[in-house]
Amino acid sequence: FVFGAGRAGTGLGLGGPVSGRALQQSIAQVYGPGLELPQFVDCTFTEAVSSARQQLKLLVVYLHSAISPQTPVFVRDILGKEFVRTMLDDSFVLWAGDIARGETHVVAMTVHALETPCLAVILPRSLDEMRVLEMLTGDLQPDQVVARLVSCLDHMDAHRAELMARAEQQTEDRLLREQQDLEYQEALEMDRLRIEEEERQTQERKKQEEEARKVEEEAKAEAEKKEQERLAIIEGKKSRAAAFGGPPPEASASISLRLPAGQRVQRKFLPTATLEEVYQWAELVPFLPENEGKQLLVPDRFVLKSNFPSRDLVEKEQTVEALKLAGTNILLAAIEDDDDEPEAQAPSAATV
Repeated sequence: FVFGAGRAGTGLGLGGPVSGRALQQSIAQVYGPGLELPQFVDCTFTEAVSSARQQLKLLVVYLHSAISPQTPVFVRDILGKEFVRTMLDDSFVLWAGDIARGETHVVAMTVHALETPCLAVILPRSLDEMRVLEMLTGDLQPDQVVARLVSCLDHMDAHRAELMARAEQQTEDRLLREQQDLEYQEALEMDRLRIEEEERQTQERKKQEEEARKVEEEAKAEAEKKEQERLAIIEGKKSRAAAFGGPPPEASASISLRLPAGQRVQRKFLPTATLEEVYQWAELVPFLPENEGKQLLVPDRFVLKSNFPSRDLVEKEQTVEALKLAGTNILLAAIEDDDDEPEAQAPSAATV
């Protein structure tokens, strides 16, 4: 049967010797010093239960009665036998108490001992739960006691294996939890690093987008500026074209100009007009009233060329008469950005 420890460790004194060493000495005085008894643990019953649990041993409780007629035989033939004594000392925790004492009386009621003297073999599962495996009392032979104690040891071996298996399972469960906790922490760390990397990439992307936006805005502003400059140049050319006027009545030198797109325009100049005036006319050709609606295009940078002989016309201070341009066809050629700036002394490109 199973019982709780209850008040078995209160140590109520109702008379008789105390348990443990004092009881051992009391029994020796009665039965002679030559009697060798097993070692009684010198502590309270509750402390004996705790000691048995810690050592993974069975607890044997000896309930002594100084007045029972069976006590002398029990002491001499059971407790006094060497092989019984050796087994109790080696394999059990042995607690003893006189039934005349309060603590022992409480223990007797707790283990449901119906008569004394007796040996109760207890499996202490916990401080609050114990199981009585054997109750050895009455007319017993030493061999019977040993056999029943061995049977209890077998039961303890099974219980010890169960405890060890439970401990191993608890260890495995603990290691599993620790591993799971470790994996969880690693997963958290990976999530943290992933989030940090995503945030870093997001910030980098935002930075790149911001830089691209700035570049786009700068390019847009630059394009708008250039467009405004272009429109301003066009307006300026339109104003200049309006002021340029038509050829004077006495103009007699006719010059034909071929544009890069293939269109041809013609104008008469005074023989004394300079090549600079011809360049000004060429620049303003698209904006002159007589050319309105013709969709003429003149590059911003160009040079005038003669056909026969083919050469760049760059002597802008020379007159039309001196350059023999009257009645000629000249070509307007665009100057690319990587072309060298034309010089007035050499037959190369010139800019407007």
